[in-house]
Amino acid sequence: MNPRSPRGRLRAALLRIGGERHVPEADLRTEVENALSGLAEETLGERSLVGSVTLGSADHTWGRSLGLRLADYDVALPDLLWKADGSALPAQVHERYPALRQDEWEAALLVCKLILTVLESEPEPVRRDAVPHPQLLPRPRRTPGRERFCRSLTAIAEHDPPQDELTAQLRTTLLDFASETPDNQEAARHIAVRSTEPPQPTVRICLSRSGCSLGQVLLSADGCSVPTSVLADFPDLHQDEWHAALQVSGLILLAFQSEPTDVAGAVPALH
Repeated sequence: MNPRSPRGRLRAALLRIGGERHVPEADLRTEVENALSGLAEETLGERSLVGSVTLGSADHTWGRSLGLRLADYDVALPDLLWKADGSALPAQVHERYPALRQDEWEAALLVCKLILTVLESEPEPVRRDAVPHPQLLPRPRRTPGRERFCRSLTAIAEHDPPQDELTAQLRTTLLDFASETPDNQEAARHIAVRSTEPPQPTVRICLSRSGCSLGQVLLSADGCSVPTSVLADFPDLHQDEWHAALQVSGLILLAFQSEPTDVAGAVPALH
């Protein structure tokens, strides 16, 4: 694993959101945005719209948390994907992956939004008395369930332990974090950790039946229309902002796959 590669830098930056308790928000924001744009430049080139996404805070009744949000619309990326539940398999994705089924597309969205959610910081308690500026406050530690899920994602990037164990660990920690509801259980059955073929094998999260990479499935949806269910809750959402959400989701999944291993003397590829 190369921690200074575009994938490694983005992975480290994302893990710091909920792990580095005393780092000011502004510093985390700069690190995440720079790492995201670096991987996007090499992976998407001129198609990249990730500049529409930033690290921001959200206030809840139970506290305040940090996570990835649209910069102008001010909505968390997981919230957009939650509203996309049941959306039709985009034509662009079907064309790229003709064997992909509707239930696999829905599973990909669900798993991705759970990963986006687990990377957010734990909500800090709402303080009623006078407190220092929020950017200077230490954030709560990750709960054990979040920490185990994050470790299972990191283990994939490190390719340790073997693939079958990585799959079991990913499914178990996903359900431990998200709860064993029927839809979560169905999504967990749809995912597996697999390696691509030589000469540049890489270990990644895939759909277990078709073998499609979750990251590439999300990236291939670039250009699809905003789902009606999303527009119902976010009527002013721009098409480009929806594209940005899908691109960032795909890049995050790429960040948590292993670096390509050059086993035949070829130049390593990004994906």
